[in-house]
Amino acid sequence: MKPTGERWKVLAWLCCLSVFTYIGRIGISSQIRENIERDLHLIPSLTAYAIAAFTLSYALFELPFGWLGDRLGPRKVLMRVVVCWMVFTALTGAAWNLASLIFFRFMIGVGEAGAFPNIARATREWFPYRERGLAQGYVWMLARLGGAITFPALLALTWVLGWRWAFVSIGAIGVLWAWAFWKRFRDRPAQDPKVNAAELALISEGRGETAKLAPLSWRTMLLSPTIWFLLVMYFASNAGWSFFASWITPYVESDLRLNGMALALASGSPLFFGGIACFLGGFLTDRMVRGWGRRWGRTLIGAVGYGVAGTLMLVAFKTTAHHRDWALAAICLSSFAKDLGMAATWAIAIDVGHRYSGTVSGLMNSFGNMAQVISVPVVAYLAVWAGKRGHLNWQVSLYYYGAMFFIAAVCFLFIEPRKVVVYSEEDRLRLEAAGALGR
Repeated sequence: MKPTGERWKVLAWLCCLSVFTYIGRIGISSQIRENIERDLHLIPSLTAYAIAAFTLSYALFELPFGWLGDRLGPRKVLMRVVVCWMVFTALTGAAWNLASLIFFRFMIGVGEAGAFPNIARATREWFPYRERGLAQGYVWMLARLGGAITFPALLALTWVLGWRWAFVSIGAIGVLWAWAFWKRFRDRPAQDPKVNAAELALISEGRGETAKLAPLSWRTMLLSPTIWFLLVMYFASNAGWSFFASWITPYVESDLRLNGMALALASGSPLFFGGIACFLGGFLTDRMVRGWGRRWGRTLIGAVGYGVAGTLMLVAFKTTAHHRDWALAAICLSSFAKDLGMAATWAIAIDVGHRYSGTVSGLMNSFGNMAQVISVPVVAYLAVWAGKRGHLNWQVSLYYYGAMFFIAAVCFLFIEPRKVVVYSEEDRLRLEAAGALGR
């Protein structure tokens, strides 16, 4: 019997959700930031607090909602994500001052929290081990492409509708999607009547079953060196990546001297190249695991990719003043190199988290987004400090972003993806004897 392909339809739902989350994330960091600042009488250093409000709430609620997905299943948590994203993205268009803008952005972060940990949890349920890297590659490719199209799409909507109605129209997109998602998506393939026995067997390959499920051991998880290297790596990764989701537009505008649609396209281009790399990295990590094993198949691509990304940030710094085309190319390639390791990163969280991959992914993403909370205002004040006569110097921030990528590269070398780290020693040995830790 030929396996059905229902898992790929599930992946399409997850990819679509990842696009929504990045539209919400990038929103006020795009070119329309200037329109918002003009109407609300703000300056970049104040807007930074609104940008940071999203990442703060997102970081604080990632772990609780990742844990909740492990308890209740991803379907209910992801539905909450879509509804909150829809409502508060639309309400962003009603902001009347800095406080209201910060509040709406904070609530979008609360709403979106748990999206990617629960996408990771759903990936574990719906995909066999040998396809998880590719599945995460698709998810992150669409997330990055969603961020890339946000820049020109919001600019075009703003030209036609104004920035307030642009946010309302984007929020309205989620209504039909939410209804269809709730009706079609299921937590597990066994709950979907369209999944045949052959596909169920394919998804379950290498997984042992045990009559008694083991509880999450917070002590074991938090004492694991792999978890801490994973957390520090993702903190540094997101600190470096925050450039592409926050201050890329003012850098391109003031230092590379672009404007209009050229500015919008240039601002989104690093995310576009990052999206391609996410897919390619997902394909490569699964192939490397089959050839080199789980240790280096998951970690080497990240170590090399982040090292190259950091080097290219330094190249961009050196070429910004006199060779703006080279600088933009270096930044795009830095995003590409960094995102080669993205699918492997989330596949590692799924591997070491086992049945609690939502919790591990949530903890990892909390650390990553806390890095953005810190980096966005720090870089804004750094640009003010390094500037002169009212001209902000965004170029100097490239040193900061490059350094973060180098730290991430080193951390990858110490991550051990072959060992599940969420069970007590007693439970781990019992599950291992029952063959339940294979995948």
